[in-house]
Amino acid sequence: MIHFIILFLICFLPCAALGAGEVNDTPKVYDVVIVGGGIAGLTAAYNLDDYDVLLLEMKKEVGGRASTGQYRTVSFARGAEYLGKPEDALAEMIDELGLTLREIPAPADIVFRGGKFYVGELGKARLLVEKSNIGEFNRFARRLQEMYDTYDEIPDISLKGELARMDNITAKQWFDENHFPQIYHEVYNVTARGLFGAALDEISALAVLPEFAFDFDGFEGVDDEDELALELSETDGSTGMYTFDKGIGAIPVALSQDLGDSIRTNTRVTAIARVGELFEVSCIENGNKELSYRAEAVIIATSAAVALDIGDGALSGRQRQLLSSVEYAPYATIALFSDSPIFDKGFDLAIEDGNILTDIYYASWVADHYLPRKGENRDAWGSVICAAPKSYRDHSLLELSDKELLSEVLVAIDKVLPGSSAHVVGHEITRFRHGFPVMTPGSYQRMVELDKVDGQGLILAGDYLIYPTFEAAASSGYLAAEKAIEWLSD
Repeated sequence: MIHFIILFLICFLPCAALGAGEVNDTPKVYDVVIVGGGIAGLTAAYNLDDYDVLLLEMKKEVGGRASTGQYRTVSFARGAEYLGKPEDALAEMIDELGLTLREIPAPADIVFRGGKFYVGELGKARLLVEKSNIGEFNRFARRLQEMYDTYDEIPDISLKGELARMDNITAKQWFDENHFPQIYHEVYNVTARGLFGAALDEISALAVLPEFAFDFDGFEGVDDEDELALELSETDGSTGMYTFDKGIGAIPVALSQDLGDSIRTNTRVTAIARVGELFEVSCIENGNKELSYRAEAVIIATSAAVALDIGDGALSGRQRQLLSSVEYAPYATIALFSDSPIFDKGFDLAIEDGNILTDIYYASWVADHYLPRKGENRDAWGSVICAAPKSYRDHSLLELSDKELLSEVLVAIDKVLPGSSAHVVGHEITRFRHGFPVMTPGSYQRMVELDKVDGQGLILAGDYLIYPTFEAAASSGYLAAEKAIEWLSD
């Protein structure tokens, strides 16, 4: 009996004492280890369901900039607020996850300028016409449409001719050379700060094209303001912007449930190294437990800065060189909870320049429209304030204390919506050091090269590879999964 016990201890205890993937003589080898649980990493994992995959996420929950918070009966976005109409792999994934997509009802956008509110697509158009004329408005729309007709997304874009030139000049240069009136510079500079974390004189002219052209999808030009009202009327409620009842954070939540035990949260990756024909991923779990995992392929679905830090020993020289050229802009979201609505006349209120705010989102706009009964039981209201720097080089948002940032935001809100701060009963602040990958001039050339560089099994994913939107991040995850499958098949 004693001999049996000794034999049991020798044979079984060493394995039981080591967690899956810990350093030992014969560690498990995964097909793919994915670093980063944002939408890019989650999408990659979802599309590798036929393989043995492990996803490592530093935080206690997945989602990254697409996570959703909850305050009493209010669901609110901590980062990304909406997405464009899902297509291709993203649309298929949403359908397979059984999620109910909601088109954001009109008015989706309201612009505040000079003490006035310009409501919806028509309101914004009237602001531009009011400060210029109908001819300039038509010319601006036509010029955007002409260029967008030749545009395509990474990796399919052909950087030739005018598109290549637009990638190498700033958006402000493009506005100037086309002699667009000053009001167009001012209005779209706010848009650029909110979408890209940078001003028009800092980002590629090609980068703004997809977003700015979106305002004029299907627009055919008009002769007067009456015709403009007819052309841009939003009475049908179509906005081309989408979310879910509890925000786009519903996607990472559903993916987390689908992927189950393939995800390890609270796991910070410290290094990735090549070991023979495999990769070794070193990490710290729950703040103190050192582990390592091995895999035939690795997908790094983090910011470019983090990818450089953890993958330095495994990245190719060209990958490192290209990644080091990616600039980032910080931003913060400040969720304000109140005893009455701060602003509930539209989904997004865009604030003119000169303000720490770029946008005020009404957190329950979609729920009020699609789930009206929910409003009857509401015990609080929520607004999400987006604070972005005037320049991506300005990191003061990260240096302010929570108290200082909240104070600045409340003062700014009262200038737009007098007395609003008196109704605030709580708040939550979320900061993103690597919030926006800034599309500086030459970004498209960099992205094309990054897509083509062979990482020999070390694959990159993230919105800095395609475009700084939720949809693009998901697309990059899908493309990374395809590259992983190709590598494993060789």
